[in-house]
Amino acid sequence: MENTPHAQATVECPPAKDPAVRWFIFATMMLGFAVWCYSDRRPVPNTWDFKHINEVAAYLVNNWGPVLLVPLGLLAAAMGLRHLSRKLVADDEGITYGRKHVAWNQVKVLDASKLQSKSILAIQYDPDGTLVLDSWRLQNFRQLVAFVEQRLPEDVQRRGVEG
Repeated sequence: MENTPHAQATVECPPAKDPAVRWFIFATMMLGFAVWCYSDRRPVPNTWDFKHINEVAAYLVNNWGPVLLVPLGLLAAAMGLRHLSRKLVADDEGITYGRKHVAWNQVKVLDASKLQSKSILAIQYDPDGTLVLDSWRLQNFRQLVAFVEQRLPEDVQRRGVEG
């Protein structure tokens, strides 16, 4: 448990790019469909019955599609940017991820039951608070796991961790 002189004092985990790329692809699709719908606007159908369902559907999609698709596209782009702005920093004080800070003495349970199969580590720090660390969302994940193992107090309950 004691820190050796060569022990790393801080681990920084920048966000992984894959989740953000997926958000940006979704945003591009929504905004592209919105532009396509807007460019192909249709007149209001004369009759709104089942015989003219194609005209009604074309009117609704092309005239009202952008109203739905533009906010969805902007929301997806914002989610991608939010993901890219969240960096995890683990140091001698604890873990800071986004706006959340968990001190080492707050940690109650380390759940590594999904570490081997899915590379997910869960840190429970109070009865209702859990910080989930996922290798798909974070770079330098292996360094982070080793750092967490070194810094956790001995009285922390450990699940899914061998000996």
